Amino acid sequence: MKIIVSIKIIRYLSSFYRSIQTITLFSLLILSPIKVSGDTLPLKLTRQFPTESRGSIRHDASIIAAPLLLDLTGVKPQIIVPTRDGVILFLDAETGKKIAQVNLSKKSELISTPSLVENNLILLYQKLGKRGRESHHVAVIDVARHKFNPDFPELELNAEKPQADGKAMVKFNSSFAFSHSEVKHAKKKGSTLGYSYVAFGNAGDIQPFHGWLFEIDMDAWKEKGVNHAIKNVLVTTPEKQCDVSVKVGTREMVCAGGIWTPAGPQIDYSGDGYELLVSTGNGQLDLVRHDYANTMMRVEHGLVFDPRCDAALCKDFNPINPALACIQSCKNLFIPRLKLGDKPLKPATGECDKLSFSECVAWMDYDLGANAPVKMKLNNHQSVIVQASKAGAVYLVDADHLGTMFDRMQLIETCGTKKDPCKLSWRGMIITHPVVSKVDETPVVIIPTFVSDETHAAGIIALKIISQNSKPYFEKFWQFPNPDSPEATRRFRSASTLPIMTSLAKHGDVVWVVEPGKPGKTGTLYGLRIKDGKLIAKHSMLGRGVPLSRPIVLGNTMYIASKSLDNKVSWIESYLIEERNQ
Repeated sequence: MKIIVSIKIIRYLSSFYRSIQTITLFSLLILSPIKVSGDTLPLKLTRQFPTESRGSIRHDASIIAAPLLLDLTGVKPQIIVPTRDGVILFLDAETGKKIAQVNLSKKSELISTPSLVENNLILLYQKLGKRGRESHHVAVIDVARHKFNPDFPELELNAEKPQADGKAMVKFNSSFAFSHSEVKHAKKKGSTLGYSYVAFGNAGDIQPFHGWLFEIDMDAWKEKGVNHAIKNVLVTTPEKQCDVSVKVGTREMVCAGGIWTPAGPQIDYSGDGYELLVSTGNGQLDLVRHDYANTMMRVEHGLVFDPRCDAALCKDFNPINPALACIQSCKNLFIPRLKLGDKPLKPATGECDKLSFSECVAWMDYDLGANAPVKMKLNNHQSVIVQASKAGAVYLVDADHLGTMFDRMQLIETCGTKKDPCKLSWRGMIITHPVVSKVDETPVVIIPTFVSDETHAAGIIALKIISQNSKPYFEKFWQFPNPDSPEATRRFRSASTLPIMTSLAKHGDVVWVVEPGKPGKTGTLYGLRIKDGKLIAKHSMLGRGVPLSRPIVLGNTMYIASKSLDNKVSWIESYLIEERNQ
């Protein structure tokens, strides 16, 4: 995701108002009847909290990071809620009442979803000052004791890496770094506590910025202190000079390459070790200079990256029109492109009429890095990766050789028409992390989409992955709402939550997505049966929901981050999922 999206979303999600009017409005919301729809659908959704008597419901700061489930042996399950202003709330999963809270230092901002590893909650946050972001930190909370873990003193992040030519050093600049990516954790043979990974782009895409990825050795941090915690660092565009003519938004191929998808880099375990799949945002792509913006990178443990591209074929790399033979030769790097026969990207504004595919993707802010990839194994044991893009397309890539693109499908047409201009073109049409299921042993990937106009259909789209003669391809399975219905051009006009999947005895796998409400409107929770795309649950929420957050499930109860209709307060909504007697 490009961080320009992140900063816009934060503006939508976040307010710090504390007024009597807010309290009054919120009280009216709680005392008013619940808006329930879908009464005849197979699944019944009942709000458990907040209600008049249940739930610690009022949080003055927005909730942008996703909630987490804490389910320790011998302890009642809890919901961990990280708020934007650096408060970590621990709620009773049954009642929603506050059990405890841990406060970060004053003027802290927490956007990234933490990582929960056994009894440790690993947090990435930033400290704010008069000039904005002054520093970025990692801390560890002992969730059993609801206190900072003294074994891990607060870690401040700093780094520098050389340019490809070695003539200058690129420094991690706290003012031009911002993280919206989930903290990831992985274990490797020989490690006790494993490694944590924190990623950065920038807010508003204000240059100069880069994609940064830090590898933190948890054993070294605990045993040797903060000076030994940062094991390795990767920068996606190692360039000292980042001169642009458009200061806000990465519309030019210069530096950048932010790592900002809300789901974070993906850990891919193999044998005794693992690799990371890292999708990057727009910016400079130049294999000769080791710049990898708008790509998917396969990075080894230790943050070692070698694209493994054919040196002869890529010798005269052209960032505007990279040679197909070159980008197909890369084993550990996927570079997006059109499939033979695909229509070019042509926004109605005409902005791309004279631009190449790569230039148009950059200019329209249609980067690859908004979306986290998913890897799966087909029935013939062939491994593939599905990578969506903000341009509304989804790619099917050979997991063993990333330069091999099996298929590309345009799910949503480019936002806007001449009579119906795209309201916010920088949003793109897909920002998500797909979920994967199987129907009759055929892999199915489910991708939420959206579009900021009133002309094009959008919604939740399921694709089958069919394989013939070891050549897999996408096949449209179902779409919700029906693309021919009026609802398809009214719903999903902005990004939804990330999808989650549950499995029910009667209905099999079910995908759940919240469509956040427009300003002043409530969000809607949908449950869709994956085997046929049938809507089996629908419920109007108390609040608006939160885009790009991820709901969580404990047993038959779902927990969703939400906010008031005026955006002034936030809370967690809990829903019981039950079969109707039909």
